[in-house]
Amino acid sequence: MEHWDEGVYVFRSKGEQDATPLIVSAGVHGDETAPAGILEQLCQDLERRRLIPRRACLLILANPPALLERKRFLRVNMNRLFGAPVRPPGYEGQRSLTLEQHCREFAELYGIGWHLDLHATIKPSLHEHFALMPACVRDYDDSWAPLLAAHGVSALVKQKSPAHTFSHFTCAQLGYESFTLECGAVGADAQTLEGVLTPLLRALLEDAPFSQRPAAALQRYRVIQDLRKTSADFRFQVDEQCANFTRFAAGTLLAQDGDHCIDVPRDDCALLFANSAVPVGDQAGLLLQPC
Repeated sequence: MEHWDEGVYVFRSKGEQDATPLIVSAGVHGDETAPAGILEQLCQDLERRRLIPRRACLLILANPPALLERKRFLRVNMNRLFGAPVRPPGYEGQRSLTLEQHCREFAELYGIGWHLDLHATIKPSLHEHFALMPACVRDYDDSWAPLLAAHGVSALVKQKSPAHTFSHFTCAQLGYESFTLECGAVGADAQTLEGVLTPLLRALLEDAPFSQRPAAALQRYRVIQDLRKTSADFRFQVDEQCANFTRFAAGTLLAQDGDHCIDVPRDDCALLFANSAVPVGDQAGLLLQPC
């Protein structure tokens, strides 16, 4: 094990030298403690050799001070800073730059690979475990869908626009096949994820290539509209506390942003990450279409 920085650990492969390297991160938001707990346990298993990796891996606890305080962030949302042209002063701004550099160094040492950024949702979801794929032009390995589905992930969302998220950074700037993996809701105990997340991470670490796994159902969605908050008067006109992936009929008045009305453009559109409390200019939600 190499300890590169606070919460940043590298484990060398004990298998084939050309095995695809893996980055796993958690704790970008400090209140998402369950995925961070799973990652901490994984670090301990690797350090104590209860788990032998067949690929090089970089494990990152992204925001240790926020995790310690169980706060979403100290000052600013770190998952809006990766790859950003300007960073705010303070810990999160500097930490995002530092983590980017660690990922670049890892990619230079071990090559292009995979990245899973582990999160938890603020509110319940009709798909309890789901993955978001960054907006990028390159194709991912076809084996990802059955692999995720076989380990309890029931939905895959393809992003529409570039974003300053950790997974978009590693995909767009490093060429990694990256996902934001939503693992239950904030406040869940790490033990509730052991049956879903731990087997997935162990499978990725222990299997050098993708092994053949039976296909399983995975609902796919694509983002058709980023709901950007452009004024302080932004208000949802539907229940903002509804579960993620709640669907609405065509013509439903979804939100009002000052004088601008946002209607649902077609039947069965689903709402994800609705949050009117974000700062002006930030994303207040995503409108999805099943595909």
